[in-house]
Amino acid sequence: METDAIAGDGIRSTTVTGADGVPLRVLDAGSEDAPAVILLHGFAQSARSWLHQLTAPRSIRVVAPDLRGHGHSGKPDTGYLDERVWADDVAAVIDELRLDRPVLGGWSYGGLVALDYIAVHGDSALSGLLTVDASLLAGVPGAERMFGPDFVALLPGLTDEDEDTVAAVRRKLLDVSVERPLAADTAQTLLDASLHTPPRVLAALLQRPLDRSGTAAEVTVDWLAVQGGSDRIVAPAALDHIAAVCPAAQVQLWEGTGHSPFLEEPDRFDEQLTAFVRRSVSGS
Repeated sequence: METDAIAGDGIRSTTVTGADGVPLRVLDAGSEDAPAVILLHGFAQSARSWLHQLTAPRSIRVVAPDLRGHGHSGKPDTGYLDERVWADDVAAVIDELRLDRPVLGGWSYGGLVALDYIAVHGDSALSGLLTVDASLLAGVPGAERMFGPDFVALLPGLTDEDEDTVAAVRRKLLDVSVERPLAADTAQTLLDASLHTPPRVLAALLQRPLDRSGTAAEVTVDWLAVQGGSDRIVAPAALDHIAAVCPAAQVQLWEGTGHSPFLEEPDRFDEQLTAFVRRSVSGS
């Protein structure tokens, strides 16, 4: 495990060795003794999606990896279809950072990666599960009602190798990822992060059929599921599906918010995140 620092913002930057030796860049902020949450970003994004959570005043530890194929993590040619690879990447972050029963959180595709971990390793090493605008289904019958038409229309361009097409489609993807406008510097950070994911990685992810309903039904830890009511990527039907398969999950529909509640309403999200992590870790 190699460690460096991002100057000036109090965030530690660490490289963890994931499955098959793939290096995973991890951003880490807060006291190492504080209750911890791992935040997994979404499709074609990076850990920098969570910069507000990493830099906000906090009483929790926030750990945000770049998923394999994304950001500054390794981008191997294979492994993207294997649930154990994703699960073992998360396990490596928990083990190498010596996290004691963290909450595991995932936004969009990151929610599926969180459930990959639970499918392979169970949830006994976790204190809670957080999903943000995440569907349990992708690439299987019934999944079509979980995704908005604006997102579906972008799918062919997301796997195009032409540089001009890549840049244009990633901008459109960012546009449909929010309902409330973002600050210009935040939008540029997210666009830059998106461009670090090669089209071949996205093509592999889109080929992966997933139905995590069974895994979701067996979750035993506290589960908070947040969904933007105006999400144009993952439809609110995805939240209804979570509630149906895991009635114990605490579900929240944020009216007027799009696919990225933690970016669109960061203060509200941070308050909910901190309360959920502290409550889950303490067991109260």
